[in-house]
Amino acid sequence: MLDWNKPFVRMFRGLSWLKYTLRFFLRIIRDIDGVFSWLTDTVCRKCFKPQYTITGQCKKRGVCCHNIGIWMRPELAQSRWFLKWITGWYTFVYNFTSNGMDDSGTMMLFRCNYLKNNHCSIHWRRPFMCRQYPIHYYFKKPVMLPGCGYRIVKSESEKPKP
Repeated sequence: MLDWNKPFVRMFRGLSWLKYTLRFFLRIIRDIDGVFSWLTDTVCRKCFKPQYTITGQCKKRGVCCHNIGIWMRPELAQSRWFLKWITGWYTFVYNFTSNGMDDSGTMMLFRCNYLKNNHCSIHWRRPFMCRQYPIHYYFKKPVMLPGCGYRIVKSESEKPKP
């Protein structure tokens, strides 16, 4: 008896190299973007003093990996095409799973599939956005997830020199 699925399975198995090659090159683009983000952040730290300081340390509970928020402009959040593109990008390149939108409708929520037993299975090569957490804002108060080991403290204003 002829199994009609076998040729299709063989065909897609043969194209798996294409998927991994494409993912490899897209991750290089992602990492180059991470380098530019790091450079921009470094320059901003020299030019602007943040209003808040982040203290504490990671408790390795995986709270941030279960609740990854990607903020977007409200106009873009209304575009179904843009939401599909963003979901596809973070699913394919970052290996995230979409958890939908937050209550404000301007932040897409994701979960990382590299999280195993509340530990990152790719910690040594994790993306820049994971290395950067918690994000240090310059003009507004950062938001920490409940259960996170980091705390937000109001920075002391610079005292004038006598």
